[in-house]
Amino acid sequence: MAANKEVGVWEVLENCQLVQANYNDGDSFLIKYGDQSDVFRLYYVDCPETYATYMDRVRDQARYFSITTDEVLASGELAAKFTKLFLRGSFTVITKWEDARGSGKQRYYALIKKDERYLSTELVQNGLARIYGMPTKQAWPTGDSPRTYLSRLKNAEREAQRSSTGIWTVGGNSAQMAGLNQLRQSVEGGNAAPMALSQGTPKRASSKNGMLNVNTAAAAELETLPGIGPALAGRIIAARPIATIDSLVEISGISDKTLDGFRALIIVAEPPPPLKTVEFYFADLPQYLNTDITLVIASVVSSEASSPDSFRSVRLETAYEGESGGGITAFIPDEFYDSFIQYYREPGRELTGLLYEREGETVLVYRRK
Repeated sequence: MAANKEVGVWEVLENCQLVQANYNDGDSFLIKYGDQSDVFRLYYVDCPETYATYMDRVRDQARYFSITTDEVLASGELAAKFTKLFLRGSFTVITKWEDARGSGKQRYYALIKKDERYLSTELVQNGLARIYGMPTKQAWPTGDSPRTYLSRLKNAEREAQRSSTGIWTVGGNSAQMAGLNQLRQSVEGGNAAPMALSQGTPKRASSKNGMLNVNTAAAAELETLPGIGPALAGRIIAARPIATIDSLVEISGISDKTLDGFRALIIVAEPPPPLKTVEFYFADLPQYLNTDITLVIASVVSSEASSPDSFRSVRLETAYEGESGGGITAFIPDEFYDSFIQYYREPGRELTGLLYEREGETVLVYRRK
């Protein structure tokens, strides 16, 4: 297959294969297609570095995940191994031949798809990458919208954070490497399935109300329910989507008595996100992007995110009627910054701003009147 390499025009490369190279890592790697080969860099995501060559980036990644720089490098090795496992066999590269600004070798931004799954999504939902870097700016040849895909990525990241998956297992507890060591063993053992780390009994996938979602839980998580072993867990997964809790008794082996033993522990759908919070608007991001929205602010903390000229960045945490609803980076005009911080120190106050996409991240802009 001969590539056109026309910059800005989507090209789909089928039957691609990973080529071993010492510079391959979690988000950048050498790929062979036909009789040609090139280095490709993933759109949307950034895996931890594997070497301390670029310490500014390593420190930035450490701040993002709340881990040490040593843990960043260890996590980078895990991400690289996960990607290598994911890319076994053949896969599809979707690229517009945009320059990925590599050091030394030419690199091109790309989406990597295999078995209807995207590598960038798999990395984020397994807690092995941050949402950062170059997004796509046009609909993909597959018809996917860049804005919709970014929303999916953010949902995947929030779920990884809630379930303490991958790097999020040790995020905020930089002294503990046990979780990373366990993840390393899982990856080296050849398991490229979602990796929620736990000690002893498998951790239940928790929704916002702490229950197990039987439509999304892994088999090991279902097996934590009373009366559910490997066989029944497999039957539950095969019966998805499960419309109601009561319909579980239609699965062979689950009686009314069995169901009553775990009825109070499960849900079939996630509860709706709380109103006037980040999660509420992110749940339907295309509808609210580039419009003014109102958030209830629980707290304001400083942020090191780069901001536009004459603005300063903060991190807002949101909550509505006592229910947490996620956080967002906000840009505040310089002249309002001090009064803004003072006013929103009191939790529960409302803030109206523009929901906006900047450098691949959805942010809030407090506009000048």
